Amino acid sequence: MRILITGGAGFIGSLIAQAYLDRGDHVVIVDSLVTGTASQVPDGATLIEQDIRDPDLVRTVTEHGPFDVISHHAALKDVRKALLDPRADADVNILGMINVLRAAAEGGAGRLVFASSAAVYGDAKVFPTPEDVECIPISPYGISKMTGELYGRYFALNRSLPVIALRYGTVYGTFTPEASEAGVITIFTRRLLSGDVPVIYGDGLQTRDFVNVEDIVRANILVGDAPMHAPWAVYNVSTGVETNVNDLAGTLISLSGANCSPRYEGAKAGEVRRNLQDASRLREAVGWAPEIQIGQGLSAVVEATRHGSRG
Repeated sequence: MRILITGGAGFIGSLIAQAYLDRGDHVVIVDSLVTGTASQVPDGATLIEQDIRDPDLVRTVTEHGPFDVISHHAALKDVRKALLDPRADADVNILGMINVLRAAAEGGAGRLVFASSAAVYGDAKVFPTPEDVECIPISPYGISKMTGELYGRYFALNRSLPVIALRYGTVYGTFTPEASEAGVITIFTRRLLSGDVPVIYGDGLQTRDFVNVEDIVRANILVGDAPMHAPWAVYNVSTGVETNVNDLAGTLISLSGANCSPRYEGAKAGEVRRNLQDASRLREAVGWAPEIQIGQGLSAVVEATRHGSRG
C-alpha cells in the first residue's frame, strides 16, 4: 500500500509510519517540523517538509500518489495554548484540515483517516460516551476537531473521498510530548525521577480514558485496511476505563519508588471534568480492542524515562 501521513514526524504519526513500514508499505510523511522532529521519522519513510496549509500540498499529494490511505495527524495539540490563542489553533486544525481534504480528494486518495479527539464531547452527560451523543466541545481545540469532522463528513458525502474520524481518548506512551493532554504522565514521571513532586491542578478527581499509543497505532492500521461500507464513519478509540488524576499520580509515585505526595494548585480552564468513552462500535467494525492496561503502560513509561530510551 501507499501511505501518506501528515504529522508523521510527531509522537503518534511516527509510530504509525513505522508500523506501515514494518509490513512493507510505502510511506511518505508530510510535516512542517514545527512540533515534530526529523529524528523521529523512521528509516525508510520519505520526508517532505511542508506545512499542511501550503496551497502546493495538492501538487505534493498528486506527484507522490495516488495513496491508498492518507493519515491526517498534523495538528496543534496544546489545549492551554489554544485557550490563549484560538486563532492559531483554528488556522492549523481547521484551515489545514480543509487543505488536506482538498488535496486528498483531488489526488484520488482511497480514504482519509482523521485523528480526532474525545475533546469534541466537552462535558458529556452519558458514560461511557458513545459516538452518537450531542457534541458540545468546551475548548478551542475541541471545537477545531469537531469542525474538522464536519468538513470530513462533507467531503465524504460530496467529494467522493471516504473519510474515517477516530476520536482518541487521552493518548500516552513512552515520551509523550508534555504539551499534549497525556503530557501530564510525562511531566509527573520526570518530576518524580528527578526527586521533585507532581503538581495536580484542581482536586485531582477529574478523569481521563487513557489509551496507549500502541493500541492507537493498531486502530489506525485496522481502519485503513478494512472495507468501508459507507463513505463516512466515526469511531471512539478508547479503553472504557476511567482513571482520575489522583490515582494516576499515586501509581506513578509507587512505580518510580518516590516517597512524596502531590502538590495541589488551582484548576485550569477549558478542561473537561470526566472522560470515559465507549469503543464498542470500533470493536464491531474491525475487531479492535485495547491490549495494554494502564498499569502496564505506566510501568513502561517509568522504565523508559528512567533509562532514557524510547519504547
